[in-house]
Amino acid sequence: MTYLNPQCISAAQFRAIRNNIDYASGGSKPRSLLITSPGSNEGKTNTTVNLAISMAQRGDKVLIIDANVRNPAIHDVFNTQISPGLINVLAGFSTIKDAVYSTEIGNLAVLPLGLLLSNSIELLNSISMDELLKLALDDYDCVIIDTAPVLDALDINTLASKCEGVVLVLKGGRTQRELALKAKHSLEFFGKAKIVGVVFNKALR
Repeated sequence: MTYLNPQCISAAQFRAIRNNIDYASGGSKPRSLLITSPGSNEGKTNTTVNLAISMAQRGDKVLIIDANVRNPAIHDVFNTQISPGLINVLAGFSTIKDAVYSTEIGNLAVLPLGLLLSNSIELLNSISMDELLKLALDDYDCVIIDTAPVLDALDINTLASKCEGVVLVLKGGRTQRELALKAKHSLEFFGKAKIVGVVFNKALR
């Protein structure tokens, strides 16, 4: 929506979210963000894509990384191959330059998940992931990581600790308050993550 109809209310809201994240990060643009939610179907990927587009539209060079080993979707959104991708790079089968796909949106590129391996989760939490992020940040102003729900995949906490900030996505009428609090506690206590904000989808008016 941010790309197809930039004048609509939803696009304006994502620009506000983008600016609020900057403010919550001390006024400077965060260079690495992880997007997660307590459970499934709460709008993580939609938030990731629209937030990344809003950043690219103001001139930031942005890379979306799909790290959702349970339900990867970034390759479908941007109509790219799923492989080579993140897992291929982490396993040493490909380079990051060969696995990144450009998009029709200026300043925005994507790194899809890639083909799953038996140790994919371990690779996400490895030193190789640290090195990949460093390489990506040499070429991009911001890296945004789309992940699985944190309560379905507690390994996300380790990945969250590698990022400057985390955005927690909730959905009105779906996310239970106790699960939202549990997700927040998990990220902050186990992941030592800095939650810079919450996106509340489909809020009841």
